[in-house]
Amino acid sequence: MEKVCLVSLGCAKNLVDSEMMLGFLKKDGFGFSTEPSESEIIVVNTCGFLEASRKESIEQILEMARYKEEGVCKVLVASGCLTQKHGEELAKEMPEVDLFIGTGEFDRLAEYLRKRFASPPPRSPSLIRRGKGEVVLSARQILPDPDLPRILSTPKHYSYVKISEGCSHICSFCTIPSIRGRLKSRTLDSVVREVEQFVVQGVKEFNLIAQDLNEYGRDLKDGTNLAALIEALDKVPGDFWLRPLYMYPLEFNDRLITALADSEHAVKYVDMPLQHISERVLLSMKRGSPGRYVRQVLGKLKARIPELALRTTFIVGYPGETEEEFQELCDFVSETEFDRVGVFKFSIEEGTAAATLPDQVPQETKDERYERLMALQMKISRKKNKALVGKTFKALCEGPMPGNSGFFQARLASQAPEIDGITLLAGQHKAGEFVNVKILKTADYDLIAEASA
Repeated sequence: MEKVCLVSLGCAKNLVDSEMMLGFLKKDGFGFSTEPSESEIIVVNTCGFLEASRKESIEQILEMARYKEEGVCKVLVASGCLTQKHGEELAKEMPEVDLFIGTGEFDRLAEYLRKRFASPPPRSPSLIRRGKGEVVLSARQILPDPDLPRILSTPKHYSYVKISEGCSHICSFCTIPSIRGRLKSRTLDSVVREVEQFVVQGVKEFNLIAQDLNEYGRDLKDGTNLAALIEALDKVPGDFWLRPLYMYPLEFNDRLITALADSEHAVKYVDMPLQHISERVLLSMKRGSPGRYVRQVLGKLKARIPELALRTTFIVGYPGETEEEFQELCDFVSETEFDRVGVFKFSIEEGTAAATLPDQVPQETKDERYERLMALQMKISRKKNKALVGKTFKALCEGPMPGNSGFFQARLASQAPEIDGITLLAGQHKAGEFVNVKILKTADYDLIAEASA
């Protein structure tokens, strides 16, 4: 049984692809290892969203390539977004890689690997360096389904539920539609059955993900939408959290707000990537939601769900962004007091409309605006965290803190896995259990608590 080591990079949506890839490989008889040094097959599931992520992906591929000489690796595979977009180019520049497989073909990876092992390439390093890897790309879109194999790589108590693939928005700075294609939604029944299946297995938190959750179901043309999905998932029996991530301002209607507010399982948490607030910048970004509409949606959400935790992301240094427009963004952040804010510096992405815009902002200006906005948000985070001291919340236990510190790691409903802060909980607990905790102290982003009755 050949062993596979899979390295997954990028977002949670890519991670779900990796988990499905592992499921298909296991079904075909492959084994697994977390150690590349003892694996005959190494797969790097790449990210190609931003320049920094592309660089990380290439560095990881080259790092894994050394195991073809130092370890037992016979086949090196590059999959994912970077491969889907630049597979042919990479094949010419990276002869170390034997197979480049796109986002629409990973379910057939076992088939391609069997061909490789039936006729293995020469083992001489010099010949490997001179070779050219096979490139397998297509426009297919592979959606998760409870009837398809999948191996969760997250801790046993939480999982990511990808409800759609692709995106039908054409934002000026984004390459996702050109990589992942247009929107393709799963059926409501498929998603509900997945959650039911994993509830039985002990999963306590389901993080709904897509490029835009609010767009879910539009392509099905049968009335399916995100509000209907949340209402259906709320009927699934069990004690679990339902967390919607990546909700664009568009399609944020009153029914969806009511579904979030009234749901027993949905945590009062919204991740809404706004990108900016300036009317001119948003228009140039082709976001489809002017600043006045954004403010209206946020006002409705806060009025209907006062305890709501709001997370967002912004882009600084977008082409033509003036000092006045950046200051408008800072004022908006101060007024709104988001619980979490992520900031990206605009980067030129080949093939996007924003790449060819005039008045590109100098890198030093991007850096300076990034620092200013992050410093502003840190003050807000400190203020909001201090307001939690003395209050009691339901928390999900994660596991012991590294280093035997005597603390357990946990998260409140307002803390999404991997992207937000954590809660340090005194004493010993069980990973995957819900406990009530009282907040004792705060840090810039993390909290310190004790178990409470």
